[in-house]
Formats: sequence, C-alpha cells, structure tokens
Amino acid sequence: MNYRLNTHALLFVGIIVLIAVGLFVYTLVSTPTERHEIMNGEPSLVENGKMIDAYHQHQDGVHTLAGFIDVDSPCHTLTTESFLMEDGAVAEVRFNTLLEGENCPQIPFTLPFRLSFDAPEGIVIRATWNGAPARLNTIPVPPGEEIPTTPFVKG
Repeated sequence: MNYRLNTHALLFVGIIVLIAVGLFVYTLVSTPTERHEIMNGEPSLVENGKMIDAYHQHQDGVHTLAGFIDVDSPCHTLTTESFLMEDGAVAEVRFNTLLEGENCPQIPFTLPFRLSFDAPEGIVIRATWNGAPARLNTIPVPPGEEIPTTPFVKG
C-alpha cells in the first residue's frame, strides 16, 4: 500500500483554507461599526439611523408619543414599547417591525403609532428602530391640546 500524501491535493486544501481564513478576517476588519460618542453627558445624534418624527406631550406625569412612520411594505406591522433606564433618567422607546406574508408588494407604506408611558417631565427619550439606534425628532404639543392625527408635514 502506498501511504504517501498526494502533494497536489494537500496544497489545494491548504490554499482553500487560507482563502477561507482570509475572507473571514477581511469581513471582520471591513465591516463598519457604529460608534456613539458621549460628549458632555449627552449621547450624540445617530448619523445614519432612522429618523422618527413624533408628536410629544407630557401631561399629568404621562408622556405620549404619536405619529406616523414609513415601513417597507403594507405587510409590515409595527410594535412600540417603552423602557425606563438608568434609574429612570432615560426612557428608551423601541420601534420594531415584522413582515407578515410572503407575496407582498415592496412599496413604502405609512403606519400610525401611539405610545404612552409614566415618567418625569425632564426625562431624556431615546429611540431604536429594529434594535438599531434611531433619531427621535419630537414635536411638542402643549398639555391640554389634542395630539394631531395627521402625518407631520416637513416644510
């Protein structure tokens, strides 16, 4: 029996392993990562995050955020939830979408949202969009006034 290793096959397998390791290292190094620096105790704006416009009202200890948001298709559903963090000094509002159905036209679709939570008046409100940091642009609504039920028109 011949127990000699086939040099060509061994060289071929070695090159394939080197290419695989090289691709793995390349994806680790070249994948962009987001850095959110904190300056003066305030988080910086998320440069490339989703911009969420929301009417904001604080009345009797309750914050209410309401508005409209664009999703990728009419088959997407939107869920919102809030969490108090950092000993109640920060509220995080999470916007999550879920695609329901397979055959759905890929046309932008606008969904309404409304979320209320108990918190002090001067609280910092942060937002996430599907787990990633988002920019929350709040439009103040004075206490006692009704929150508009039409989309915010940027002018």
